[in-house]
Amino acid sequence: MKNSKTHSPTSIALLGSLSWGLVAYTIVIVVWGAWVRISGSGDGCGDHWPLCNGQVVPIKAHTKTWIEFLHRASTAIYGVLVVLQAALAHRLFSAPHPARLWSLLTALFTVSEALIGRQLVTMGLVNESESLARVVVMPLHLVNTALLLVSTVMTAEAVKHGEIPRTALPQRTRRLLGLLTTVLLVILTTGAIAALGSHLAPSGSLLSGFSKDISSESHLAVRLRILHPALALIGALAIWTVLNTLREEAQSARTGQLLDQLTLTLGAAVLIGICTLLTLTPNWLKMVHLLMANVLIVMASRCAFHILRPSPLDDSQRAPTVRS
Repeated sequence: MKNSKTHSPTSIALLGSLSWGLVAYTIVIVVWGAWVRISGSGDGCGDHWPLCNGQVVPIKAHTKTWIEFLHRASTAIYGVLVVLQAALAHRLFSAPHPARLWSLLTALFTVSEALIGRQLVTMGLVNESESLARVVVMPLHLVNTALLLVSTVMTAEAVKHGEIPRTALPQRTRRLLGLLTTVLLVILTTGAIAALGSHLAPSGSLLSGFSKDISSESHLAVRLRILHPALALIGALAIWTVLNTLREEAQSARTGQLLDQLTLTLGAAVLIGICTLLTLTPNWLKMVHLLMANVLIVMASRCAFHILRPSPLDDSQRAPTVRS
């Protein structure tokens, strides 16, 4: 049964362009949000939300106010585009086309992202705040952002490839995807805590940083930040093993190519992470590190989509399969 309504391929192509544009825009907003924290601009609009210091547009504002205001303005525009995407997906496709579901999930995670951002501002969990609530809210914020990015990628893929029927996965493949998801969530969660710890207690050397990590007088986020590099390296090895197994079982050339690209992205992310640690997390490298993490999420999402919906290629185009 067809899931597309009778609309021109041009309309669907335009929705596809909008959807991939939203993927890129999501990453820009995430990285800009990190700069808001790094630059100490989280309280640039005071504790007002959604207004900025009680104003729609701040007048004669300081630099940090404009940094925070521009972040809020960019997210407002993002919200409009997300609503437009969902409306177009529901107009162009019939239920149960996956583009409809994923566009709704994108809207849902956009709302939850805005609510979490609101709590950060109104509770004063910004800049140098040492409230233990940040240890919970920051990872929650990053995980929600990751889920938002996943949903935007899935929407974009579904617009173009949603007509491909979903395949029933072997139990081992489902377990491997579950393991991959779990490891990525652990890395993201500990990464958010490590970022907070480094922000609250920057180190002048690796030795002084380690001394702060093991000091009972340090903030909880500082004492926990050592978990991220350790778990990230272990997790990267686990992900690499999972990707090799999935590559052997890939049901289409497209899936195999995407898994190869994800493996390369994983290697680049590990190298950047090591450089970030050894150079004591300079601001510009923090941004690159976060950017690479988001690229990793994009590639992992694309792989997951095409594992679930392998392209209907002939045998000569299929990736080699290893049988046990």
